Amino acid sequence: MPCEWLKGPNGEVIHINRGRTRAKQRTCKFCKAIYTEGKLCDFPVGNDRTCDAEMCNRCARTLGRGDVPIGGGLKRINDTIDVCPIHRGHATVVDGQIAAFDEESR
Repeated sequence: MPCEWLKGPNGEVIHINRGRTRAKQRTCKFCKAIYTEGKLCDFPVGNDRTCDAEMCNRCARTLGRGDVPIGGGLKRINDTIDVCPIHRGHATVVDGQIAAFDEESR
């Protein structure tokens, strides 16, 4: 990820330029592919935490986009909301926020 746009608690916009770096190679938790750019699962698991399973772009499913809270009053602007293969079919995006649902409510 070369750069990010954040929104502060008072509405200020912050641009973070990560610059060009040599990306670390990672292994997808699901298909075991080696990748350098991937995603983390955004499925809520409780206590304001997410699954955060590391996965390649091929295994990730993007549900939508939204302003994602990252702590300290900051929000990542227009970030993709992604889920892993385990949580596919267990969440939806409503008003730019991920919402988990159980199988009985479907």
